[in-house]
Amino acid sequence: MGKCGRTVLLSVLGVALQLIGLVLFVLGFFPVKPALMGKSDFESAMPSCQTSTYHGEKKLSQLSYQEASGVPRQFDRLVIMIVDGMPAELVLGRGGRPPPAELVAAMPFTHSLLASRKGFGYHAKAAPPTVTMPRLKAMTSGAIAGFLDVAFNFNTQALLDDNLVDQLAIAGWKMVMLGDETWLKLFPDKFMRHDGVNSFYVKDTVEVDYNVTRHLQEELAASDWDLLVLHYLGLDHVGHLGGRSSSLVAPKLKEMDDVIQRIYEKLIRSSVDRRTLLMVASDHGMTDGGNHGGASYQEADALALFISGSYPGDKGELESASKRWTDAATSSAWPSFQVDVVPTLAQQLGVPIPKNSVGALLPQLFTSLAPKEQLRALELNAWQLFQLVRVRSPGSVCVKQLCSNPSGGVNSGSNSEASGRWSAEKEKEVENFCELFKQATDLHFAWILMDKNNLTRFTEFEAARDAYLELLKHTSEWLARGTTEKNTLLLVCGGVLMLLSPLLLIWTTLSLYKAKSRRKQLKIKGSKFNILGDISFEKLIAVGGVCIHAGSLASSSFVEEEQYTYHFLVATLSIVFIRHALQQPRIQKDTFGKFSRGGGGIAVRVLAVAVILLCGRLLRAWHRSGVNWAHLPDIAKWLETVDVQVPITIRYAALLFATTSSCLLILSPSRRHFLRKLIACCLCLSATLIFVYVDSQSEQVPTLFGSASYPDQVPTLLARSVFGILGITAVLAVTLLPWIEPLWWNGDKKAACFPSQEIKRTWEGFPLETGVSSTLQSVGRVLISCWCLLQVLLQQSINAGPVGLLLVQLLATVVFFRHESNNYELWFQVLALQWMGGSGHFGLGNSNTLATVDVAGAYIGLSSHSTALSGLLAFIITYASPFLFLIGMMLLSSPPPTDTNSNRTTRDLILSEAWLLEILVVPCILPVALNGVILVAFTAVLTLMQDHLFVWSVFSPKYLYVCAATVCTSVGALLYAIISAYCTSIITLRLRQLERKQLEFQSGEKKS
Repeated sequence: MGKCGRTVLLSVLGVALQLIGLVLFVLGFFPVKPALMGKSDFESAMPSCQTSTYHGEKKLSQLSYQEASGVPRQFDRLVIMIVDGMPAELVLGRGGRPPPAELVAAMPFTHSLLASRKGFGYHAKAAPPTVTMPRLKAMTSGAIAGFLDVAFNFNTQALLDDNLVDQLAIAGWKMVMLGDETWLKLFPDKFMRHDGVNSFYVKDTVEVDYNVTRHLQEELAASDWDLLVLHYLGLDHVGHLGGRSSSLVAPKLKEMDDVIQRIYEKLIRSSVDRRTLLMVASDHGMTDGGNHGGASYQEADALALFISGSYPGDKGELESASKRWTDAATSSAWPSFQVDVVPTLAQQLGVPIPKNSVGALLPQLFTSLAPKEQLRALELNAWQLFQLVRVRSPGSVCVKQLCSNPSGGVNSGSNSEASGRWSAEKEKEVENFCELFKQATDLHFAWILMDKNNLTRFTEFEAARDAYLELLKHTSEWLARGTTEKNTLLLVCGGVLMLLSPLLLIWTTLSLYKAKSRRKQLKIKGSKFNILGDISFEKLIAVGGVCIHAGSLASSSFVEEEQYTYHFLVATLSIVFIRHALQQPRIQKDTFGKFSRGGGGIAVRVLAVAVILLCGRLLRAWHRSGVNWAHLPDIAKWLETVDVQVPITIRYAALLFATTSSCLLILSPSRRHFLRKLIACCLCLSATLIFVYVDSQSEQVPTLFGSASYPDQVPTLLARSVFGILGITAVLAVTLLPWIEPLWWNGDKKAACFPSQEIKRTWEGFPLETGVSSTLQSVGRVLISCWCLLQVLLQQSINAGPVGLLLVQLLATVVFFRHESNNYELWFQVLALQWMGGSGHFGLGNSNTLATVDVAGAYIGLSSHSTALSGLLAFIITYASPFLFLIGMMLLSSPPPTDTNSNRTTRDLILSEAWLLEILVVPCILPVALNGVILVAFTAVLTLMQDHLFVWSVFSPKYLYVCAATVCTSVGALLYAIISAYCTSIITLRLRQLERKQLEFQSGEKKS
C-alpha cells in the first residue's frame, strides 16, 4: 500500500473511531435511572419493608387499595388540561408580584377562582430537558425522565414504567384524550375516544386548539368517562413564532380561560352526583424568545393549578389551619416540583402511587381530610420513596436498620447502635434520610398512641406533619437529582476510542508535514526572505488556543458563556494577522503560485484584517448569547424595537449582497463558461423566489405585487422551489465544474483555455495538484453561495444580517491568506476557519442551552410534520456558521512545492504528491481532530462532573451540542473528501487525455 492509500486509511479509521466511541459513551452515560419493576398495587398501602399478609381480620388480597390505605378518595372524575408552554408566572406572577395587568385581564375567571380559594396554584418546577415528551412522562410517572429523551421527543415510544394512567386503567377508569398525539404514543390503547394532533407543526396556532375545543361540548355532556385529557398546543406555537411578547399571547390566554370556565361551570359547579377535579398544568415554560428545552427559570417555570368545588373556599374550620399553606401556594413561597402532582393525584383519586415516583405530596390539597387521614397519606408517600432509597443504596446500614421493624418504626432498643452506624455511613444523604425518616415515624407513632387515648392536640399533629413534609421534601429533591447507573464497560470503551481518534488524526497530519518539510524552501530572487516564515508563533497560538478552549469547559460558567472563548480566539487570530501583515514584505502572487515582489500587499492585508475584526465585533454584539447576560441589550433587540420592518429590510439587503457576491465569485472575467452562467442564473432565480417568500410572510404584499394576500400554500411552494433549485445547482457544480475548469493559462493575454481551445495551443505540462486546487475553489464558491442563500431563507429575519457578515468575514479571511502568498501553512488556515465558524455559531444567537434551537424555521417548506425533514432543517439552521466555514476550506490553498514547468524532476513529483495529499487530506482530518480534542476534553469533564449540581442543566445540554458538532464536522469532512476525490479523478483523466492530444498535435506538426 502506497503512502497515499495508507494516509486515506488512517484518516477514515480516525473518523470512524471518533463516531463509534461517541455512540458507546452516550449509551453508557445516559441510561435510565435505577427503577423498580412492575406496578404498584394494594400491597403498597402497607408501610413496611416486607408486605404483611393480614390487615386486621381481613386478608390483604380481599381488600381494595382504598380500604387498605386508609385515605378516602376525594374525587370521582379528573380533567387534565395541559396548556403547552405556559409559564406559571403568566398566571401566578413571580416573586410575590402579580402578572402584568393585560395578562390578568386575559384570564379573569381563573384569577377569580384563585382569589376565592377554589383553586390552588403552584410554580411546579420542571426538570430539564424542558420538552413535551419527557415532561409528560414526569407528570404521569413521577420519575425524572432521561436526558436523552430530548432526542426521543420526536419519536415517542410507549411508556412502560408504572404511571398514573395505567393505575387509573387498572382501577377501571374510562379515558378520553383530545390534543397532542404524544399521549396516544405514550399510552396506546388506553383511551376509548381520542382525537390527536401533531405537536411539531408550530406554524399552526389556531386549528391545533380548535381541534380540541370542537369536541368539548360533547365530552362535557357525556357521562361515560372518568378521565378527560385536553392538551392545547396553541400557546407553545405562538411562543415559537413570536416569543412571550407576541400580540397573540393575550388572546390565547383568553381562549384558555374560556375553556376553564366552561369546564368549571359544567362539571364542578353544576354537577352534584360526581366530584370532579380540574388540573390545569403546563409541561414547561418558555424564554422571552418563545423557546424551551434548557434549565433556566423561564423554561422550568411550569404551572400546576388544581380547581375543585370541594376545596374549603373562604370559610370553614380548616381555613385557619391551612391559611399558611394556601397563601404559600398562591405566592410560590412553598417550592414545588412538577413530579409532585403524581403522588398528589394518586392519593386524591384513590390509586397507588407509581413505584418510581420521586414526587412529594402537596399538603395544601389535603386539608379537607381528618388529621389521621392526612398523616396516613404522608406516611404512604414516605414509604413509597423509601423503596426507591433502598434501590439507590442497597448496601446502606441505616436503611437495613429501618427495615428491622415491619411496623414502620426503627427498633428503639438499638437506637444508640443505629446512630453509630449512621454516623459511619459514607453517603451523607442516606444518613440524613434515615434520621428524618426515624423522626417522622416516631412522631407519627406517638400521635397514634395519643389519639387512641383521646389525648391528641393540634401541636402534636403539626409536629408529625411537619416532620413528614421535611422528609418528603429532602428525599424527593435528592432522588430527583440523583445520578444514573452507568455502564462502565461502554464508558471505558467509548472514552478510549474517542481518545485514539484525535491522536491518530494528529499523527497523520504531522506525518504529512514531515514529508513536506523535506523539500527545499522556496527563495525569492534578490531577497533572503523565507516564504515559510516563522511559524513558531502560530504553533504557540494554535496549541495554546486549543488547550485554553478545552480547559475552559471544566467550568460551568465558561460552558454557559462559551461564546466569549470563541470571540477571544478569533480576536487573537486577528492580532496574529496584523503582526504578519506589518512584518512581512509585500508579495503578490499570480494564479499558479509564481511569486514576485512589489504591489500593494500591505494595504490589502491590513484592510482584510480590518474587515475580519469589524465583522467579528458586529457578530459579537448582534446577539447576547449565553445565559447570564442574554437579557442585556444587543443589536438584534434594538433593531426589533425600532421598527418591525427593519429586520425584513436587513433580510433583503443580505439577500442582495449574497446574490451579487455569488455571481461575482462564479463569473470571474476570465472564466465565463456557459455552465457558470447557468449556475449564476439559478442562484438569481433562487434569490428572487426567496424575495417573494419573505413578502408572502408579511401581512400584506408590497405595492409591487398589489395589496392582496398570498394564498396559504404559496410560501410552502416557494420554499420547496428554492430547495430544489439550490440542490440542483450544487449537484451541477460538483459534477460538471471539474470538466470545464481551465487547464492552461496564457500569461500574456490572461485568457483561460477551455477544452475547445486546448488542441490549438501548446501544452506546457500543467501540474495535477494545481488543477485540483483550482477546481476545489470553483466548486467551493458555488457551494458557499448556495449555503448562504439557503440560510437567508431559513434563518429568522433578524439573523440575515449575521449571515451576510459571516460571508464577508469568510471572504476577507480567504483574501488575506491568498495575499499573504500562503505564508501560513494549510493546517493553520484550517484552524483559523474552524475557530471563526465557532464564533459565528454564537453570533447567530445560538447557545449551549436547548432553548435557542429555532423550531419554527424547521418547518419552512413543510406542509405537515416530518421528523426526519424538520430535524434536518433544524440541524442546518443551528450549524449554519460551522458548516459554512467547513465549506470555505475549499477556497484555501497551500504553497506549491515547485514552479510550474515541463521539466519536473522525480523529486519534484514526489514533493508534488505530498502537497496534493496535503490539500486533499488536511482540510478533511484536521477539523475532525480538533473537534476530537474538544470532545475528549468535555467527555472527561462530564464524567468527572456526573454528580455536579449542574450536570443536567449545564453539562448535559452542552454534551448534546458537542455530539451534534461532531456530526456536523464529520459530514463536512465527508463532503470535502468526496468532492476532492471526484475532482482529482476528473482532472487526472483530463490531463491524460490532453497528453495524448499533445502527442498527436506534435506528431502532426512534424509531418507537416
